[in-house]
Amino acid sequence: MLRLVRTAIGLVLLMVVAGLAAWIADQPGRIRISWFDHIIEAPAPLLALGVVLLVVAAFILTWIVAWAVALPQRRRLKRQAKGYANFAAGMVAVAAGEADRAAKLAAKAQKQLDDPALARLLAAHAAQLAGRNEDAQRAFTALSQDPGTAFLGTRGLLADARGRGDRVAALQLAARASALRPASPFAAEAELRLLVESGDWAGARKRLEQARRKKAVSREAASALDARLDLAEAQAALHSGDLRMARQHAEKAARLLPEHPVPPLLLARAADHHAAREAAAKLLRVAFARRPSEALANAWLALQQDVTSADLLARAEAFVAERRPEVESRLLLAAAALQAHDFAAAREALDQLAGRGGSWAARLQARLAQEGDGDDVVADRWRASIRSDLWQCGHCGTGHAEWHLLCPDCGSFDSLDPTRLGEAAPLAAPPRPLLLEKH
Repeated sequence: MLRLVRTAIGLVLLMVVAGLAAWIADQPGRIRISWFDHIIEAPAPLLALGVVLLVVAAFILTWIVAWAVALPQRRRLKRQAKGYANFAAGMVAVAAGEADRAAKLAAKAQKQLDDPALARLLAAHAAQLAGRNEDAQRAFTALSQDPGTAFLGTRGLLADARGRGDRVAALQLAARASALRPASPFAAEAELRLLVESGDWAGARKRLEQARRKKAVSREAASALDARLDLAEAQAALHSGDLRMARQHAEKAARLLPEHPVPPLLLARAADHHAAREAAAKLLRVAFARRPSEALANAWLALQQDVTSADLLARAEAFVAERRPEVESRLLLAAAALQAHDFAAAREALDQLAGRGGSWAARLQARLAQEGDGDDVVADRWRASIRSDLWQCGHCGTGHAEWHLLCPDCGSFDSLDPTRLGEAAPLAAPPRPLLLEKH
């Protein structure tokens, strides 16, 4: 339809031009021009035709000159288009892990692109992929020295420093990235992680506050990270014997992270008077009802050292009242009976489990054999099947006897969860960044 309309318009214009030419040819008269002692005399239609031809010739000449002038620019744009196409294909090759193809496309793009930054970026990624770290470092260094690509280059150098395990250089580069892009979540994440890995809680809090002011992190995520730093500081205070400071940090974390299993445990360890023990026991009961575990049970039992045997068993029944039929609840009752030296009640509770309960049950059976029966041989036999860890990293699966903010094996942030029944749980999703709240 569009082609038909264009054809019709062309025919109309042609008819108009033909009609105008016929009208001019029919007009009588002659035109005489005197110019520098020369006289030009011609019929009016012929002179009009000459003027038209002169205008057409001038237009054609102008078009030819413009085409010739623009020819280098068109060639440059065509070369640039090929360069951008090679750059895009090279980045796809990098993503696909095709190191040789990425390197070849980077070389082509470097010749075709006027902007060296893109070519350097592709060359750096290609070199990293091929394991040519020195070439990659030179490319990222060149990028970091260009004001337009300084952040990209610094980010690449930061990744290289982290890969080499050079934490000092990485921290300096992370600080530079933060200075270049104060509102960058990546820069805040990188610098905070390095500060956390080095145990610099004060530095991490200061950097977190800067990120909050620059809106590089949401208020909710900042509060969640701040609370997790409180957990780390509470644990450090416990190790140094400062129970009051440990309680302050743990209480703050408990308010901000009501479903986290660690604040009640730290509060229980820091409880040095009756009111603190009662408050910790209440939080442990809520946490156990939400997600029962041996770590929570042991923390609660440690708070019951000064109660009578009858009171301990009664309190244990009240502690598990919300989840009485479950295996974890029966194991806690058996553990309470062992602590009260009521070996008959402990044996009855364990026998009712009929082999269920995993490492937690095996641990209690070993205690019962040793403390109740005095049989070290049977106790050792039970211990042979026990996992000694109460916490497991949801990323790498490694078990640990104590909670840590960073997994000691893989470095994942706040990835340790209490094991259920002392057994390994299925691995969770990949590790979360520091600035994303863990659900």
